[in-house]
Amino acid sequence: MDFTGKTAIITGAAKGIGRGCAEILARGGANVVLADINLGMAREAERALTEEGLRAKAVQVDVKSVAEIEKMVRAADEAFGTVDILVNNAGIFHATPIEEITEQEWDNIVDINLKSVFFATQKVLPYMRKKKSGKIVNLSSLAGRNGGFTNGLGYSAAKAGIIGLTRGFAARLARDGINVNAVAPGSTDTGILDGLGEDGIRGLTEKIPLGRFGKTPEVASVVAFLCSEEAAFMTGAVVDVNGGMYFG
Repeated sequence: MDFTGKTAIITGAAKGIGRGCAEILARGGANVVLADINLGMAREAERALTEEGLRAKAVQVDVKSVAEIEKMVRAADEAFGTVDILVNNAGIFHATPIEEITEQEWDNIVDINLKSVFFATQKVLPYMRKKKSGKIVNLSSLAGRNGGFTNGLGYSAAKAGIIGLTRGFAARLARDGINVNAVAPGSTDTGILDGLGEDGIRGLTEKIPLGRFGKTPEVASVVAFLCSEEAAFMTGAVVDVNGGMYFG
């Protein structure tokens, strides 16, 4: 997959799936903007890529803030002159029981996981519409497909909302030459589930037909494909990468 000359913004890019996406896109020739609330970790990722001779820029962003999302997009334009690809990856997990979820926790989960997807997409549209082309990939989840197993329902609701946004954007932006798709990973070995403890992780693994958690490159490679011209006839799709836990 060749991304030469393309500029990609990846939110939540300092680690995990986001960093994996940034790496594969950069190694394919893209200029990558590593957007993350943790600027120190984003700069470490930037340094690792630039030491390979690749083009990368770390940008701090709190995706709950529309103003900061606007700054992120402007920073990408100032650094590389355009925006061609957006990977909406930033997200947080919770496993709070139904009876214990507070309004504050619910709002935080939904703002980071769902609101950010809408507004990041909104803010890159002028750049993509000008070119009549663009690729947007949103990270949903198995929990957005089936409600999840161990996660809190704020997470399920937000990830299901991403699927709705993906299809809505795809229908509305197709005439602008913009492809919008989603990837719905199952349990992936990124550290996000560490809070479940050994018993929780063991029980979750037993539910996976392939008998293991996914690996970051296995998800990132699917995201990269959807960002590529090889996927030019795909829009509104939700690609499941979950070891057989959900077949759609």
